[in-house]
Amino acid sequence: RRAAWLHEMEEDIKTYEAQNKTGNPVLDTVLTSKSLYCQKHGITLTCVADGTRLGFMSVMDICTIFGNALDNAMEHVRSIPQEEKRLIHVTVSARKGFVLLRFENYCQDELAFADGLPVTTKGDTNYHGYGLKSIRYTAQKYGGSISVSVKDHWFELDVLLPQPQTAVGQ
Repeated sequence: RRAAWLHEMEEDIKTYEAQNKTGNPVLDTVLTSKSLYCQKHGITLTCVADGTRLGFMSVMDICTIFGNALDNAMEHVRSIPQEEKRLIHVTVSARKGFVLLRFENYCQDELAFADGLPVTTKGDTNYHGYGLKSIRYTAQKYGGSISVSVKDHWFELDVLLPQPQTAVGQ
């Protein structure tokens, strides 16, 4: 009975630890759901995010960027046999009038690039390779851009969005 109680308590703590409090309820929901997936699959997801910086974005656009970026990262690191290398880090910060969204994950593969984006490694290119294109399209809607690189075994996706100026008096 004690072991069952301790197991239940551990599960409750893991669920609590997976909850994110960024200041943006949409981002919190996406991150919490992805954190729970990561916990179940031996992936370490860390996040330092000021979600209040995303108040100008629609719910759908937040979900598009964070959902696609994290799904891509999780799919890649899940294929890495060594659990200690299954690492993903997300940051949301403000810099000189811009909001920077950075997604990093360990990457031991060599990637081929076309048009500034990695070429899909999936066999069927008709149905794969749209995640980063969707992120780029969404960033461009806000006057932003994305950059993708691999440095020292770290895949980096940066989404740079101009921070809208608030109206006078707000």
